[in-house]
Amino acid sequence: MNRRGEAMSDDVPTPEQVFDDPAASFWLKSTVRAALERDPVDALNDALVLAAILDARLRAVFDLQELE
Repeated sequence: MNRRGEAMSDDVPTPEQVFDDPAASFWLKSTVRAALERDPVDALNDALVLAAILDARLRAVFDLQELE
């Protein structure tokens, strides 16, 4: 449960869990810290663009087809 009593998905870590995870990269930790200081709408929009760019790069590097 989060602070509002809403159930949180088990597969999505909290920021604190990311910060405490020794396996989490420095880049991820610093990016989460920076994102939490931004407007949440802007941060999410930028994260979605970044995810799409990284997804396209992964597909190009491994010559993967887009799922239909």
